[in-house]
Amino acid sequence: MKTQKRIVMILVLICLAPTLKPVEAALPAIAWYVVREIAMDTAIDVLQDMFKEQVTPEEVATLRKRLTKLEKQLAAAQSQGDYPSQAEFNTVKQLVANLDQLVNTMGKRLDSAEARITALEENLADLRAILLELPKDNKGIKAIKKDALDFKINYIYRSGGQGPFKMLKNGGILQSGDHYKIIFTPAEESHVSIFQVDSANKLFRLFPLSGFENVTVKHTNPVQGGKTYYVPSQYESFELDEQTGPETIYFVSSKQADIVLEQQYQAFLLTEQQLTQQEQVQDQLVNTLRNSKGPKSRLKTDVDGIKTTWQEDGQTFSILQQLQNMCNGCVNILTFSHVQ
Repeated sequence: MKTQKRIVMILVLICLAPTLKPVEAALPAIAWYVVREIAMDTAIDVLQDMFKEQVTPEEVATLRKRLTKLEKQLAAAQSQGDYPSQAEFNTVKQLVANLDQLVNTMGKRLDSAEARITALEENLADLRAILLELPKDNKGIKAIKKDALDFKINYIYRSGGQGPFKMLKNGGILQSGDHYKIIFTPAEESHVSIFQVDSANKLFRLFPLSGFENVTVKHTNPVQGGKTYYVPSQYESFELDEQTGPETIYFVSSKQADIVLEQQYQAFLLTEQQLTQQEQVQDQLVNTLRNSKGPKSRLKTDVDGIKTTWQEDGQTFSILQQLQNMCNGCVNILTFSHVQ
C-alpha cells in the first residue's frame, strides 16, 4: 500500500513539474533584484551620512549592521546562483566592499566631513563608477556599460547681448556683459547635470535648475529623448559680470541618476555658511568631474541635422546643432577666458 502511494505521489509531481518550472525560474530573478536594490539603497544612506558634518556612533553601527546583513544575502545568492551574470554579481560585491571601507573610515572621523572626504576621494570615484554601472531595471549591466549617450550640444554667446548668437568654443574669449547659453538635445532619456565654476572660483549648478533671479524654469531629470533644452531658458541668457578670469562649464551625462555627484552637490550646498569647508567640498566635487571619463571627440557641426530655433529679446534666432558622442558618466568640459 505504501509503495502504491509513493508511486502516485511521484506521478503527481511529474505531472505538476511543467507548471512549477516558470515559478521556480522567476524566483531567483526576483530575489536578486531585491538584493541589488537593497545594496543601492544602502549606498545612498552611506553617502548621506558620509557628507554630514557630524556622524554619531549609533548611525555608524546601524550602517554596519545593514552591510553585514547585505553580505549574508550576497553569500546566499552566490551559493544558489541567483543572479543574472557573474559580472553583475561581482559589481554588487565590489559595491558592498567599497561601502564597508567608507563606513569604517566614517567611524574613525565622526566629527570631520572634510577629513572623510580627503581620505576617501579615490573610494568615492570608484563608488560612482560602480553605481553608474548597475541597472535600475532588468536591462542588464552590459547594456548600461556599453551603450553610448548621443547628444546635440551648443555653447553659444552674444557680444554685449546684441546681434546674432555665435558658437562658443573651448578656449574662447568672452567679455563682461556678454550673454551666453547652452542648448542640448539628448537622443534618449538620460540624466544631465551642468556645473559652472566662474571667474571668482565659485561653483554653480546650471542644470537641473528650478529658476534663477526672477525667472522660473523648472528643469528636472531625467531629460526626455528628442526634446531640446535651453539653459537657462528659451527666452533668457546668462550675462557675465565684472569679475574676470577663467570660467569652466562641466556637462555631465549618465543613463541613470548620478548618486555620488548629487550627494556631493548637496553637501556643497550645506556648507554655504562655512567657507573653508565649502572650498574643500567644492574642490572634491570638481575633482570628481575632472577625473571622469570624457568624450574622445570635440563637438562637431551636424551637417545633416536641423536648425534649432528660439526667441529672445523679441528676436528669433536659429543655429545648427552640434553632435557629441558621450558615454555613461562622461563629462564634457568647456573652458573660456572672461576678460574686461
